[in-house]
Amino acid sequence: MSSWDRSRAVPWSRAIPVMPATATGETEDVDLMKERVWRDLSREAANEAKELEKRKQQSSMEGEGLSSSSSSSSGAMMDDATRQQQQQQSTLINNNNNNTKKEEVNILGYVGRPYQTSDLLRNVAFGATIGSITGMCFGFMDSIRSASSSKLLKTASRSAQGKFVFQGTYRSGMFFGGFFGAFHTVKYATRVLVDPG
Repeated sequence: MSSWDRSRAVPWSRAIPVMPATATGETEDVDLMKERVWRDLSREAANEAKELEKRKQQSSMEGEGLSSSSSSSSGAMMDDATRQQQQQQSTLINNNNNNTKKEEVNILGYVGRPYQTSDLLRNVAFGATIGSITGMCFGFMDSIRSASSSKLLKTASRSAQGKFVFQGTYRSGMFFGGFFGAFHTVKYATRVLVDPG
C-alpha cells in the first residue's frame, strides 16, 4: 500500500472534535488529534498482528496434537468432526500461503507495478484526449487572434478565414494530443519500473 492510500485510509473525521474539549468551549489542536488517531491505528494494527500470531500458534499446536493422537491410535478411524477440523485448518493454511504476495523486482532492482497493456492504452488515450481538447482550445484562440490581426486575412473571404482557423485548431490539437499522450506513456513506464508512490 502506498503512502497515498494509507493517508486516504485514515479516518480524519475522528480527528475533528465533535464536543468542546474543555469547559470553556475551546477545541483541541487538530494536529494533536491527528497524532492520537495515528497512535490508535498503529495500536490496533499491532493488536491485530498479535491476535493473528496467537491464532497461528494455536492452529499449529492443534495440528500437532491431532497428528500425535492419530499416530497413537493408528488402528482407530477418525470421526467426521476431526476430519472437518483438519480440512478447515488445511484450507486456512493454504489461504494464508496464497495471500502472501511475492513482490517481483524489475530490471532496475525496484519493485514496480505489473505492466498491463490495457492500462498503458488507457493512459495514452487519456493523455491524447485531454491534450487534444486543450490544444484545440489554444489553437482556436490563437488562430482567431492571428486572423483578426493579419492584414492579408482581413481582406480574404470568410471561407478562407474559416479554413485558416480550422487548420490552426486541428494542428495545435494534434500537437498537444501527441505531447500529452507521450507524457502519460512515460509516466506509466516510470510507474511500472520504479513506482514512486
